[in-house]
Amino acid sequence: MESRNEMESVNKYKYMGFILLQSVIYGFGNPLTKIAFKSITPFWSLSVRFTIAFIVFMLFFGRRIIGSLKSVEPKVYLPAGICMATAYITCNLALSWTSATNVGFLMSLPVIFAPILALLIYKVKYRLIHIPVQIVVVIGLYLLCFDGEKLVFGKGEITALITAISIAGALVFGEESLKQLDAVAVSAVQAGITALISLPCALIFENTEILVHVTIPAWLVVLYLAIFCTNIAYMLQNSALKYISASTVSMLQCTQPILTAIISYLLLREKLSTLGIIGAAIIIVCIIAENIITTKEQSASKNLV
Repeated sequence: MESRNEMESVNKYKYMGFILLQSVIYGFGNPLTKIAFKSITPFWSLSVRFTIAFIVFMLFFGRRIIGSLKSVEPKVYLPAGICMATAYITCNLALSWTSATNVGFLMSLPVIFAPILALLIYKVKYRLIHIPVQIVVVIGLYLLCFDGEKLVFGKGEITALITAISIAGALVFGEESLKQLDAVAVSAVQAGITALISLPCALIFENTEILVHVTIPAWLVVLYLAIFCTNIAYMLQNSALKYISASTVSMLQCTQPILTAIISYLLLREKLSTLGIIGAAIIIVCIIAENIITTKEQSASKNLV
């Protein structure tokens, strides 16, 4: 029994590592996206990115994906797919309207929204002991993006907040859909739906002539976003959701703004203030605290069984 518990603990930390790796990938993704936006528009970037990602999924796992989707009703996978599509569309729009650091901050708020959505939609129990940690995380995230005078909350920040709610929805619905589907199928659906929504938006709201003037570095960024931030990052997240809860995943994703802030400074010269550094430290402490709390809860529930 002890060796089994040790094995489960090892697997848990393995999948937690998946989410941290995802944060590293996204940490580069947000600043690079802002660089690409100098020559490509948000919706065309999304259309090309997710079309490539979907094609890659189908090339390598097409039969497996189609067979898996045929075995369940659309209601199993559509909610998570639509939420993820909304998240990526609003994220790209937010990046065109505000700093990568602020977007990184607001994108990490699923740590607050995911447990609430899980409670409202699936009646998942959530103990009050988690609330203080969540509140402190918000304080840390606020300090991370505080510019020394105020936190500006314009259309970019509002759009990024919608991104956070959408990511929370994708985590919660994704956790449920993964009970009947594998990570590859769920990831492919999320990429495909985003591509289907983005292309009409690009054709309606943006000029096709822009594609002729896109620079090679911008296309390389889009390729990075497709392969790393979509194919690989989706697989990491959906694989992890099979073994750790949406609440734990969203808490671990709070490392993303720290990495985004560091990389944004290196690539875009967006500076992190002293308060921002304090905020980053607070977030790390909260992640450790949440992990300890979750581990104790899982151990207690197993003892009861």
